[in-house]
Amino acid sequence: SMNFSVAVDFTASNGDPNHPKSLHFRNPYGDNQYLTAIRSVGEVIEDYDTDKMFPALGFGARVPPAMQVSHEFFLNLHPENPYCSGVNGLVQAYHTALQHVQLYGPTNFSPVINHVAKFAQAYQDGRQYFVLLIITDGIITDMDQTIYSIINASSLPMSIIIVGVGDEDFESME
Repeated sequence: SMNFSVAVDFTASNGDPNHPKSLHFRNPYGDNQYLTAIRSVGEVIEDYDTDKMFPALGFGARVPPAMQVSHEFFLNLHPENPYCSGVNGLVQAYHTALQHVQLYGPTNFSPVINHVAKFAQAYQDGRQYFVLLIITDGIITDMDQTIYSIINASSLPMSIIIVGVGDEDFESME
């Protein structure tokens, strides 16, 4: 059984969501680059996830109610339940987060990788496989910790897909 998770970059380098040049632009006429990535990958993987309940995380934002920086918050902002129902639920959670969080930073991947790796660690019997989709606009701030997290997860039933949005240099993500 496949378990699909998504992590979305809410760092300030994406630009003000109210500005048309922002990668998180709230475009009333179509999807921004983040929504395009969520839909494109999600619609392919959705058919392979049996319950179609996707845990979704955000990182790099100030999160209510305390507006403290978080690198591992539930995208739907529910305090105890990260699950979204299908791709439409992911889209709805993304919109919820975008309306309530403050884009901030830095771009740390290791917390979301470690989050999914904990679940993969608990299911090493071959019956569960975990896929983490990270959607980001650029440079990883915690590169050493991210490499360490990936190495630690390399023996687990887990894959990481990184989708870059925008025009930044994504060479370090190879």
